[in-house]
Amino acid sequence: MALAREALIARTETANGWLQGTPPGRTVRRVIDGLIDIELVDRSMTLAARIFTSVLPVMIAASTLSSWNVTASTIKTQFGFDPTELSSTSGTVDTTDPSFAAFGVVGLLMIAISGTSFARALARIYGKIWNIPSINIRDAWRWLVVLFAVAMSGTAIGLTGELTNVRFIGPPLALAGEFAVWMAVWTLSPYLLTMGTLRGRVLWATGALTAAALTILHTGGRLVLPRITAAAQHQFGSLGLVFTAISWLFVLSVVIVGSAVIVKAVALDEGYVGRYLRGPDAVASENAAETLPENDGAHHE
Repeated sequence: MALAREALIARTETANGWLQGTPPGRTVRRVIDGLIDIELVDRSMTLAARIFTSVLPVMIAASTLSSWNVTASTIKTQFGFDPTELSSTSGTVDTTDPSFAAFGVVGLLMIAISGTSFARALARIYGKIWNIPSINIRDAWRWLVVLFAVAMSGTAIGLTGELTNVRFIGPPLALAGEFAVWMAVWTLSPYLLTMGTLRGRVLWATGALTAAALTILHTGGRLVLPRITAAAQHQFGSLGLVFTAISWLFVLSVVIVGSAVIVKAVALDEGYVGRYLRGPDAVASENAAETLPENDGAHHE
């Protein structure tokens, strides 16, 4: 219904020029205005920093406790270096020690609690885009679910890479699997962080656009990032690796934020795509609102 009201307002706006005088132009203008209003660069940089300091520790801690090497192999495939080679070999830790297991579980819990800063930042972004109130403390479980969903998606993406070993259809199957993982995560995340306000076709469109963009970007990254990482490591050492990782997370964050803004702008479109995304109920409300003044006028006469 909120989208219906915004779409009705957008439909009644009149202005000259292509950007304001035609429905496609107004959609393009809404995308531009949305990216400016959300402060794309600042929000994306904040989100990238939260991923680096909140999501990556959860991934590393979970892979350590489960003795999985998927996270390390995913980083190696994407960036071209093995993170395990950066660790010190001066000492070893017995992961079968009960005290280590207890510390690991408590540590993972503490990391998860502090890591909700990522989900909170993402919730504020969605709240500003869709004009909805922020999540209160009673719904804090949503932050944890989103945090673990995004963290585990990195592991899931690493597992989908194994599908490339399937004869003939391996690479397309791996891409389809990666798209499915991103689609699930970026459909679930906005649904939870908007407390169910964002739903239906708009929700699926957000997940699909984000998933498609991330899949394309991730595929291209596997081709260019290893060379960029090698050059940065050669010139700046470990600091170069950190800078490259943060830069790449910034690009991913731009895709996440930008996709939501684009879907919002298209959902307000006056054409078929916008009406489809808003759904039949919203379109019926718009039509009823448009005819209401005419009916009122006829009644008074």
